[in-house]
Formats: sequence, structure tokens, C-alpha cells
Amino acid sequence: MKNKPLSKKEIPQSGKQDSHTTTITKPESKEDKADKSSHSSNSPSPHDNNSVGNLKSRIKSLEIELVKKESEINFLKDKLTNNQDVLLDLIEDKKSLKKLVHDYELKEIDERLNNFRDLQRKQHKIEHRLFVTKQQLDEARELLDVRKKVIEDLEKRGVKDCLMANYPESYVQYQKNRDH
Repeated sequence: MKNKPLSKKEIPQSGKQDSHTTTITKPESKEDKADKSSHSSNSPSPHDNNSVGNLKSRIKSLEIELVKKESEINFLKDKLTNNQDVLLDLIEDKKSLKKLVHDYELKEIDERLNNFRDLQRKQHKIEHRLFVTKQQLDEARELLDVRKKVIEDLEKRGVKDCLMANYPESYVQYQKNRDH
């Protein structure tokens, strides 16, 4: 198998921004190595010049491919750096949003607590008013009961008690309490 060129298989790289093709060379078989060793004599042949030219062109194509791969690696590194920056920004945004939500929840809880305290204060005020009003009503009721008894006792008094200015005990007690 003389002058057998290295077989190349091109595989397109998908999912990249620039479409590149990768060249993969198959390893040389034992026959290829034997062919090369039989041609490697000390006398220069026209075939050697051709293979040197092929090797030089192969080296140039590999250098070009290497430059492309390096540029692709740099592009991917830049893309990775950008993605990491975006990720860090998103993490910071998430932290700040969590803090905002936490602050909002605290504010809402504080507002509810203040509303509850206001309602509690109003309830205590109303209960106190109710208590005071009830006390005043009870006192007024007692006073009315005393006055009613005094009026009944005064109505039951006879003519003799009126002429002698004899007042019933309830009236005397009422007068004492009223003066004080």
C-alpha cells in the first residue's frame, strides 16, 4: 500500500457560535508503518519531497486548527467568565430580594402588631368607660332608692309629725349625706 494518504474524517462541531470542523486522523496501521520504513532509504526520492510537502502542509493545517481551537478556548473562557459574573449578579439579586421580602414581612407583622395594640387600647378604654358608667348608674340607682324611701317615709308621716317637725330617720340620713 504505497503512497497511501492518511485517512481523514471531518466531524462538524455543533452547539458552537462559529462552526468549526475537527479533523481526526486514524492511527497508522502496521502496513503503513512498513511502507514508510521501506521508503526511508538514504537516497532521496521524488516521493520523499512529496511527503515532506505533505507533512509541511499538514503541519500548517494543524497550526491553523490549533489557532482556531485556541481562539475557541478563549471564547469559551470568556463565555464562562461572563456566565459566572451573571450568576454572581443573580445570587446578589436573590439575596437582596430575600432581604426585601424579609423586611416587607417584618413591616407587615409590625403593622399588624400595632393595629392589634390599638384595638387592645380601644377595648380597654371602652371597658373602662363601661365600668365607670356602670358605677355611676349603680350610684344613681342607690340614690334613687334612697330618695324613693325618703319620699315614701315622708308621705307616711302623720299630721302630728308634720306639726312637730318630726322627720323620718331616712330623711335625716339623706340630709346628712347630701351635705357631705
